[in-house]
Amino acid sequence: VSLISRRLGRWLKFSPEELDTLTLAGALHDIGKLKIPAEVLNKPGKYTDEEFALVKQHPKFGYDILKSLPLDSHVKKAVLCHHERSDGSGYPTGLSQSDIDEYAAIVSIADVYDAMTAARSYRAPLCVFQVINNFEHDGLSKYNPKFILTFLSHVASTIRITVYFSMMDVLQISSC
Repeated sequence: VSLISRRLGRWLKFSPEELDTLTLAGALHDIGKLKIPAEVLNKPGKYTDEEFALVKQHPKFGYDILKSLPLDSHVKKAVLCHHERSDGSGYPTGLSQSDIDEYAAIVSIADVYDAMTAARSYRAPLCVFQVINNFEHDGLSKYNPKFILTFLSHVASTIRITVYFSMMDVLQISSC
């Protein structure tokens, strides 16, 4: 999440100092999970309603861990708000786009991308094409449009380049 956030920050032309802050925000975004019992976090299968309610508190737990530390406020806000969504459907407080710190908005995209492309105990990782489709389906309503469009544009470009070079490799091998 940290590296994905940093890459998105580069695409958005963040300064080196802003990139460092964003990278730290991505690295610490789930620190509140330290307060969640391991047997809940590592549970194979679906959470009960009570377990999910507990897991949904991790942003607040993380903020509480960091609030008195001398960290940039963007880092603390990203930890607290990385599950907030522009349409108000997120948690812990249901903020809307204008109230979500931009670093939190970027970390949220990186976190969702990472979650969808990672293997879980209950499912295999999604391929990048499925992830792009999911983001395109509700990305403009759930995520900051500037950030999600920049992310999707660059990811799609990267995929096109990768596919092109993969096809070139196949063509070279078949012509040998």
